[in-house]
Amino acid sequence: MKYGMPVSILMGVLLALSGCAEPDSKATLTDYQQRLNRVLQLENISVQAVSPDTLPRPSELKQPLPDIRMDLTDAWASRECGLDQLVGERNSGLGRVFQPSKQLNYELRLLARLQHCQEQQLSETLQQQISDWRAQKEQSAVLAYHNMLLTDDTLRQQWHSSSKRLIPAQTNGFIESTGALKNLLNLQQHIHAKAWQHAAEVDIEQSLAILHQHDFLARLQNSLRFSAAWFEQVNPQLLAIAPASLCQNGRNTQQLTILSTVFSKFFIANVQAHLAELRRFNDESWPLIAQLYRDTPLFPALKQRYQQPAAQLQQQLILHVNWWQQLNKQCPVNLTPGA
Repeated sequence: MKYGMPVSILMGVLLALSGCAEPDSKATLTDYQQRLNRVLQLENISVQAVSPDTLPRPSELKQPLPDIRMDLTDAWASRECGLDQLVGERNSGLGRVFQPSKQLNYELRLLARLQHCQEQQLSETLQQQISDWRAQKEQSAVLAYHNMLLTDDTLRQQWHSSSKRLIPAQTNGFIESTGALKNLLNLQQHIHAKAWQHAAEVDIEQSLAILHQHDFLARLQNSLRFSAAWFEQVNPQLLAIAPASLCQNGRNTQQLTILSTVFSKFFIANVQAHLAELRRFNDESWPLIAQLYRDTPLFPALKQRYQQPAAQLQQQLILHVNWWQQLNKQCPVNLTPGA
């Protein structure tokens, strides 16, 4: 006796399961668009979001750290201060190929150790030597921080965008991702304040892991750019229809009834609710991104990916809502408040 599900039934089950996937930003807007098309006989267009400019390559952004040689001939520095352990770590095989985040963490730990050493009773010669090392390494830490922001693979993955978009009414990853950004900002503040012990305690790898796990910022970017493109490409057709023409001489009452349903059940309940989510997500995450990257070569590209589509989306949404408001004024559709 053979057991198992016939291929035809199995395929049907798989199709049914695939149809259960929750609609993302694109699916929500496309569903609304199809309903508008049917009731208003609009042209069915395939909305395409314009790809943003390519990010500069990491090799174009990475700055070399100065080669600083630390001569630890002083027995106290080697034995009591612990500098020899860190220098040995840097000279190891792994130390020579540090990833940007690991390199930054190393520079911060070394500075924290140098700061600790300076607080000890040192000879005048050694005090001057460590003071010189610290001044040089402070410059290296700033460069390492910028290299991490500009060339780390996880961060660049967020800024490259994603093939996926956010799902309405789901906030998974939002709090975690903004928390990771705040952690990196906290690190930035410690570096500016030269609070090296606090800076060394910031868990950079955990923040990067959270961003990678949720991929929220990359999906937000894609949702913003697609939604802005959707309104820019669909609005012209809708705005070309004079609202008064839909109720001249008391005609088209059935059409107006359908439009009222489309407005309340699909635009207000689905589209506008999701766009309000996107606006909130961007309003809270973009200032954090901007603060991290304002003085870097990536800032213009990030504005293009977040701030610009958010502003375009808001402008186009106002035009779209205004059309519904005019319809409500000029025709007996009794649209619910919110239009």
